Amino acid sequence: MLIITEQWHLRNFVCALPGVEILDPGQVVYSETRTNGVVGRGVILECGPTLPDVFIWGFTKPGTDTIRAIVYNFGKGPKIQKLANDLGNLTVISNSASLSIEKLPLAAEGVYTCQHILQPLFHGLSVTRLHFVIILKVPVTNPYIVMSDSSPVEGTSVIMRCGLENGTGPINYIWEQESRESQLTTVAEIYDDNRFNVTDVNRNHTGWYRCIAINQVNQQRSDRVWLDTIFGPDQPQIDVTPFSVTERGYSALERETVSLLCQASSNPPSQYVWFYNNSQVFTGPQYTITRILRMHTGHYACLAQNTYLNTRSRKTITLTVYCDSES
Repeated sequence: MLIITEQWHLRNFVCALPGVEILDPGQVVYSETRTNGVVGRGVILECGPTLPDVFIWGFTKPGTDTIRAIVYNFGKGPKIQKLANDLGNLTVISNSASLSIEKLPLAAEGVYTCQHILQPLFHGLSVTRLHFVIILKVPVTNPYIVMSDSSPVEGTSVIMRCGLENGTGPINYIWEQESRESQLTTVAEIYDDNRFNVTDVNRNHTGWYRCIAINQVNQQRSDRVWLDTIFGPDQPQIDVTPFSVTERGYSALERETVSLLCQASSNPPSQYVWFYNNSQVFTGPQYTITRILRMHTGHYACLAQNTYLNTRSRKTITLTVYCDSES
């Protein structure tokens, strides 16, 4: 039942019309329209092409049967009721019974009923009832990424979640990775599930990640989040300068300056310790011997250490120092 405090005006208006014959309720013209609205945007509900003699707009919340008046006009201009303030910026379009609602809030979802009455000459009353079912779609807000572990160890797993404060489903999620070299790659497209699961993390997964949330209204991209894969150290590589190789390993001439450089991939970066015939002689990636002598012949080992993981890797070479025949 439509509740209006000035309902007697409608009865008086109808009774005052000469020769008016009220149609049987079964003869009322009825129409229903389903309209998708977007929270924060606007919608227009059209109630006939002309301005009727009388019109009433009612609103019914989802899950209820009660119709509440939001606008009515008994011939003296439209009167907007307080309830309309909860439904957005509501106005009546000039010289019509149509409604314009701007900046729709979520509370505006529901059924809008327009009843208008015309008095055509010699034809009694023409009564029309229009129902507009507004289904509101909420745009996705800016997503954010939550990682189960932002520094996973190589070989373990990590779950990334694309969080949203609001957004009408279904929502699709696109995951992008930006490498250290700024190369952007789409790594996953997931329908209606905000989780991206990497079951076997490796060092190639290191980089910046973004998620894009998409629904029927809009799409939004998150800020980027860094995934830092922990690994290593790999087997060290030793480079000798000047470069000379024999069957027994590397060789050098007396009184040369010999440089030994050790490199082992690791995150965090490796720390290096040098050994000569199993005795520690230096700490750091590059061990340099100036004016090397024959007594420096022997085994040189580089120990690479990842102190975060407490892991290490070692490589040993043989260096033979020969007498310089020209000296």
